[in-house]
Amino acid sequence: MNTALSFYGLLLGVSWPFLLVCLLGFKTTRIPALLLAPWAALPMLAASLLPASGEVYWQLPGMLLGSEMGLDTTEQVFMLLTAVLWSVSGVYARTYLSRSTRHAEFYIYFLLSMAGNFGLIAAQDVFGFYFGFSLMSFAAYGLIVFDRSAAALRAGRIYIILTVAGELMVFVALLMAAGMTGATAFDAMRAGVALMDPADRYWVILLGVTGFGIKAGMLGLHIWLPLAHPVAPAPASAVLSGAMIKAGLLGWLQLLPLGEMALPGWGAIMIMLGLAAALYGVVIGLMQHEPKTLLAYSSISQMGVMTMVVGLGMLIPSAWPLILPTIAFYALHHGLSKGALFLGTGLATGDGRRLPRRIWLVMWLPALALAGAPWTSGMLAKQFVKVNAVYAAAPWDSLLPLLLSVSALATALLMARLLYLCRPAAALSVSLPAAGLVWPWSILLLAVLLMPWWLAAAMSVPEIKMLPVTDSLWPVLVTAAMTWLVLRLGMFRAIQAPPAGDILVLMTRILPLLHYLENGLIRLTTNWNKAQTVVLAYLAELKLIAKEKLQGIENYLARWEMAMLFAIIMAVGIGFIAGVNN
Repeated sequence: MNTALSFYGLLLGVSWPFLLVCLLGFKTTRIPALLLAPWAALPMLAASLLPASGEVYWQLPGMLLGSEMGLDTTEQVFMLLTAVLWSVSGVYARTYLSRSTRHAEFYIYFLLSMAGNFGLIAAQDVFGFYFGFSLMSFAAYGLIVFDRSAAALRAGRIYIILTVAGELMVFVALLMAAGMTGATAFDAMRAGVALMDPADRYWVILLGVTGFGIKAGMLGLHIWLPLAHPVAPAPASAVLSGAMIKAGLLGWLQLLPLGEMALPGWGAIMIMLGLAAALYGVVIGLMQHEPKTLLAYSSISQMGVMTMVVGLGMLIPSAWPLILPTIAFYALHHGLSKGALFLGTGLATGDGRRLPRRIWLVMWLPALALAGAPWTSGMLAKQFVKVNAVYAAAPWDSLLPLLLSVSALATALLMARLLYLCRPAAALSVSLPAAGLVWPWSILLLAVLLMPWWLAAAMSVPEIKMLPVTDSLWPVLVTAAMTWLVLRLGMFRAIQAPPAGDILVLMTRILPLLHYLENGLIRLTTNWNKAQTVVLAYLAELKLIAKEKLQGIENYLARWEMAMLFAIIMAVGIGFIAGVNN
């Protein structure tokens, strides 16, 4: 019975947003479709809450060259996170866009992105996954550029360029893996990738890591995140950061041969890239003055931690059964907390950044959770990762716990900066936001507070024990002391925030210089070529003159009078030498 309910629930959850998009396309059905659109994720939310029936997949031979659909335990966690965020954000958007006349346009992009997100998680084969991944990626462009401002259009342009590049890499990686292993189902394909020729496997992993890394905000490929999040509507930012970037993480889990073989080189690279992202996101984020931009860099930092855990799985495949639920739990913890923070910034009034005092006080809950404060989901997530670190070989077994502590402190500093930016203004009279915004946000806050604990109990990992309070409390206390010192000295007032997009801005400033150098080299080369031509012509002329002179000398020496003179000279010389010898 549960199996049938799960199948039809998944099928309805994926297809229902598509049906609503079709209804939005007709004037006669647009009004009822707009009434139903905010609740479109509820069927999938119900399906994700059904008890897991194990790894039971259903064949859909008539769909996308033969697809498989299903959820294992890890995918059910991803689906639960995704369904909660899309449900809350959809209802939140109804009031958030109440003054807009483009509800239908927003919900078309919103529903298509939702359907793609649900579809890629439920898909157990290459075809279904790639279709859902592409649909979600391209439909999200409409959410980013929804405001039609210059900043939104620029962010959309950068996003779509990186998306196309990422889609091509993912397509080639999946095509190579499926073609060389002869399998389209992910379970069989992962095992086949582990048996591939090392050179072929290298390209599959490189393209997969890079292509999915664009979506996951991997360092160096992250530039779309701090551009897109600030310009997108708050409900769109919540699902972009909380749910959609997890599609890149899930792509790694589906494609890479994790748990099948050791990949020490790739594991070290992923850990170092993840560590760099975790620290880089915090350093740049601390300098920001806009809350949503800061949250974007926080997402880069937190995804860096998850990248480190994936790298750990590459190093120690024997520990993969424990590492995999850690990744799922961390994704749930981060997605819920980050979604709540983005929706919280949407409650700002007055200058568009400051929050009402009551809202600001409640914002501490998801902020403390991300910081890993005691009795929060962040504390549990940190403990999950630390348990995995003991399985690593030297030097990672001792380095990773230290790095995680540094990351926790850095995240706490970033959350303190966020709360400072959103602090209530004493002289600003503000009223509470509309109830249609507050109550969906409140439901998400309850999920942040309760759902990770429920999931941790359901996972029943015996190695996970409650951390001492001091282990998770000291980063918060140190952060409080450092924040007080920074505010006391006014350090941030003198710091100019790096522009959102950091590396992209640096590239745009370097490119004119490179263009100038290129033109200089062209001019130098052109002038050199001209000089070379003149010199060669002069040398050719000298050669011709020398040849003519030598020919004249040769002709002069060939005359009979000169020949007789040379003969006489040679005879005298020979006679002189003979006389000397006698």
